[in-house]
Amino acid sequence: MTDPHPTVPVPLRSGERLALALAREEMMQEYHRWETDPATVVGFGARWPVSWDVFRARFHSSHTSDHYQLFEVITADGGVPVGATSLSVDQAVNSAEFTLVIAPEHRGRGYATEATSLTLDWAFTIASLSAVWLEVLAPHTAAVNAYLGAGFRAAGRLRSAALWQGRRVDKLLLDCVPADLDDPFPADRSARPVRPVPPVHPGDPAPAPAPHPQRHPAQKR
Repeated sequence: MTDPHPTVPVPLRSGERLALALAREEMMQEYHRWETDPATVVGFGARWPVSWDVFRARFHSSHTSDHYQLFEVITADGGVPVGATSLSVDQAVNSAEFTLVIAPEHRGRGYATEATSLTLDWAFTIASLSAVWLEVLAPHTAAVNAYLGAGFRAAGRLRSAALWQGRRVDKLLLDCVPADLDDPFPADRSARPVRPVPPVHPGDPAPAPAPHPQRHPAQKR
């Protein structure tokens, strides 16, 4: 059970409204609730929510690994938990896969872009990674716009590679390197004009995706 008196999260990296903190064991049930929310399951392109036993085992194993870092996303003023981000690192190529979950009750407030920006800042300036990448379903436009607004760029498209509310949809590959964040809006990257991801029509050749590290099964969220 979640500790009724959890430790106070210590901000590691602060932005205008949010901050990154280390994930806390006493918050596991909250993290699990966020991840098993039906909208989260659909957004990840999954069929079923992750069971508590599997989630707990994954949480404990990840905290003993140098290849995975889970951040709790909190409000900068008050330290209220609003979500979580993670970096699954492939040390062979010095890059990481990024994932994000915003708590259902805190969605629709623009937190995703700032949480993504803070994690990218940590990835490049603290962890010294060379690149960060992610997968997102094409119909999940709110997530796509948040990621692009934070600095990610379109890197490829896998056609009909995922399920979304009963239909086959494309899966987008986005990536970010440090140079992508050298822009005229350093204080507020969410103000940067968002470059849309072009649709693929029947008969069009598939764009060649940029090379990405292979995901290790043990790191898949």
